[in-house]
Amino acid sequence: MAYSSSLFASPFFSTDSSLFEVEVTRDEFHSFHKIDRDLFTRLVFVLKRDMNQSSQVIAFLLVVEQLGFARNLVAYLVSSQDMLIDAVANEVGVCLSILYNQEYSSFVLLNHNNNDEVVIPFLKDLTDSNLTLSYINQYRETILVGVTKNLNDVCNRAFDDIYEKGYKEQLLALERAKVIEEMKKIRLGSPQQTPTRFSVQRQTPSWWNVQQQIPPVEEKAKVAVTETEGADNKEDEEEVTPADDRTVFLTFSKGYPISESEVRVHFTRKFGEVIEAIVMQEAQENEQPLFARMVLKMEYASKIEEIVTPMDKNKFTIDGKHVWVHKFFAAPSTSHV
Repeated sequence: MAYSSSLFASPFFSTDSSLFEVEVTRDEFHSFHKIDRDLFTRLVFVLKRDMNQSSQVIAFLLVVEQLGFARNLVAYLVSSQDMLIDAVANEVGVCLSILYNQEYSSFVLLNHNNNDEVVIPFLKDLTDSNLTLSYINQYRETILVGVTKNLNDVCNRAFDDIYEKGYKEQLLALERAKVIEEMKKIRLGSPQQTPTRFSVQRQTPSWWNVQQQIPPVEEKAKVAVTETEGADNKEDEEEVTPADDRTVFLTFSKGYPISESEVRVHFTRKFGEVIEAIVMQEAQENEQPLFARMVLKMEYASKIEEIVTPMDKNKFTIDGKHVWVHKFFAAPSTSHV
């Protein structure tokens, strides 16, 4: 791939886009951008990051290369471990937020006192401390033009088949979540959730009870079974974990709306089928929910310690947006989920 220290000298910013269509085939274009495709694939399918945000990450990294801050940045990341790639993608997410939201840039610069070591330590190291938050904020319009052009001229063409595969997987994941939710509703709607000796007895065919009288021995046996079943039910009740004790409280950043499906897909991918219900804050059409409650399934109640950590709080990044997770504590008058 040819790189240039000048943003607009990049071959990706040619004003004659038809030149690519005439001279470069789809396979050739994919081959030319193999490194970019490899990084995008790892972001989406290995690190389970959002495709749209991952495209913007690649577009931003290409701008960093084209400006001469790190000429082989994408190739270096492809040869790196997933942990570094994920960390750099998170930092790029902050940079993109600065580009797209001037209020956010003021918030970051003001609260961190231009401390790039805290906000973008990996990008700072990879660019020999030349790329800074102040630079990104100062040249935001120029960088944003470069990101947009890279998205249109490179990413949309180089990743077209990967997009298709990713969207299919997302749809399958959402459909799977919907099917599981419907199965859960059907199961919760039935009178008995788990088979017991008593439930088996109730399902005994009607012809079994045609006798009008039960011998005394069988009567005593029936009483014994009932008493034993009562003890089993009591034991089961003792093992029930109240909903509040397996609920986590999620808070979202204002200006960065996130949907219930995004939350469900992220936590399902990370922790498995642990979610029983997600209750988003009720908001008007022109507003975004700022918090939600996520209830874990009974059998995964212990997972709450892993999600919120022993400090009873944690932070996740979902599609480039920060989500803070806390242990849920209900007020005495608050009803259960």
